[in-house]
Amino acid sequence: MKSIKKLSLYSLVITLLLGCGSSSTSKDERVVSITTTKNSYFVDENITINFKNMLGDKNDWIGIFEQNSTNTFKHALRRRDTNGSKNGKFIFEGIEKVGTYEARAFFKDSLVLEASNTFKVISKKSSSTATIYEDAEESISPKWRQISGSYPPLRVKNGFNSKGALVLTPEWVDNRTNNAEYQLDMNNTTQKILEMDMGGLKDYKLPNLHQKGFIQHYKVGVRVTTKDGKRGMIWDSFFNHGGVEPFKQGKWLSYPSPVEHVRGFDNVPSLPIDRWVHFRVDVQKELEKLEPENKILSIDTFFATGGFLDNIKLSD
Repeated sequence: MKSIKKLSLYSLVITLLLGCGSSSTSKDERVVSITTTKNSYFVDENITINFKNMLGDKNDWIGIFEQNSTNTFKHALRRRDTNGSKNGKFIFEGIEKVGTYEARAFFKDSLVLEASNTFKVISKKSSSTATIYEDAEESISPKWRQISGSYPPLRVKNGFNSKGALVLTPEWVDNRTNNAEYQLDMNNTTQKILEMDMGGLKDYKLPNLHQKGFIQHYKVGVRVTTKDGKRGMIWDSFFNHGGVEPFKQGKWLSYPSPVEHVRGFDNVPSLPIDRWVHFRVDVQKELEKLEPENKILSIDTFFATGGFLDNIKLSD
């Protein structure tokens, strides 16, 4: 009798152990991760979100919500489907309103939250010691140099909350070549934050386009002197569209722009023609992304290959 009881108890233990093992292997222990590249972004600054360990369904999605808002489709301020990618990165258009927000991850077009990450959108505080190189209030700076292209820099009325704006005309001759370049000397050894407002000119038509307010891709950048020699640094929202990371080619350093440059076009990512956004980069910190041990000694020259621009400045 005792042996039968022992056998029964032994069988029960084996059954429980086997059952636990089966449950463990069948359970999905996926840990979804969603992170932002920074804890805070300026108003209008692009928001970069990284995601890991998504399900891999084409309708998995990432959204941006105001903090404490419910998980409903109408409350999603921004949304992108992962299209089957389990790991990846999205660059979302910036948010105009200061506040606290959440990046949230969902599976299969559902509203069941899998992971979230909180971040803030903060205001752009003007520096009292900023050096303004171009505000186009009464005229544009006579120091502009037209390096190439057919159209000189010019001023038009109604900039960003101001009397005027600068127009630099991109001149695309094919999908890879923009003939235009414009330069303005800065020669600044103390201020390292590059800022400007980018439009947005609904009543102005570029001479080589048919639609008012439209503007194609263009680059902005600076030539600098560093501890390790001369460098050229470029920012372009084209790199955002392809998810391109900062990269280096010789002495040229290229970066995704913190804001969208293009206006009006439906077939490429762009903003409405009357939308102004604020571009702001810490040039020293950008340099360190690609050359961690290097240091900016001076910002020598601003350059652009186009743009509806206003309030170009360097600040502390």
